[in-house]
Amino acid sequence: MEQFFHTLLTMSATAAIAAIVVMVLRLPLKKAPRYLTCLLWLVVLFRMVCPVSFESPVSIMPQAISTETYEAITLPLTESSPVIQTETPTREAAVPTEPVTAPTETAPTLTQVLLPIWAVGCGGFLLWLVLSYARLRHRVADAVLLRDNIYETDRVDTPFVCGFAKPRIYLPVGLDPQLVPHVVRHEEAHIQRLDHITKPLFWLALCLHWFNPVLWLAYILFCRDLETACDQKVIRDLDRQD
Repeated sequence: MEQFFHTLLTMSATAAIAAIVVMVLRLPLKKAPRYLTCLLWLVVLFRMVCPVSFESPVSIMPQAISTETYEAITLPLTESSPVIQTETPTREAAVPTEPVTAPTETAPTLTQVLLPIWAVGCGGFLLWLVLSYARLRHRVADAVLLRDNIYETDRVDTPFVCGFAKPRIYLPVGLDPQLVPHVVRHEEAHIQRLDHITKPLFWLALCLHWFNPVLWLAYILFCRDLETACDQKVIRDLDRQD
């Protein structure tokens, strides 16, 4: 488990560096199509789930000091050096008169202390994700089918896409009829870009790195870029009057 935690910390540090690079690149790419920065965020997602080798020269944890055996080197005597022979008195092996005490337990290492904390945090975020998804599906269970994969419900306040294999578009009741076509195109753009898959994957990876504030900021910016990219796609398909 210590090796796993070491790998996780290295992955988190590498992903944070990649996220900072993307944040810097977003400035000169401000006027470029937003889908370009979305592709860059996928690089950060890859670094969050891709293990990094321990042999990398860049590491946030010091390498363990290897224990080696050393042989004593005996220098040969020169001819001028006198040889003094002494007799070493032999001693009988001492018989211990008291029982040998067991070695005292060592204090837990930093990894042994932090690993349970990380596991509790990771499990908490995963549980929150599962419960939130189950609650959302329960709220839209009585949604009315309008057409194709578009549903309408009075239990939500904003349109969104829900589902993985068969994503559905949910619209709130009372939406302006003139805006409905544009809203539907926006949500369909999410499905075409597979945002309903990449966004949950980013969140799952974030559950592993919940202790890294840089990756939380990266997730927020990633979600904003997804929305902007879909808006830009819808606007490109509109005529001048729309």
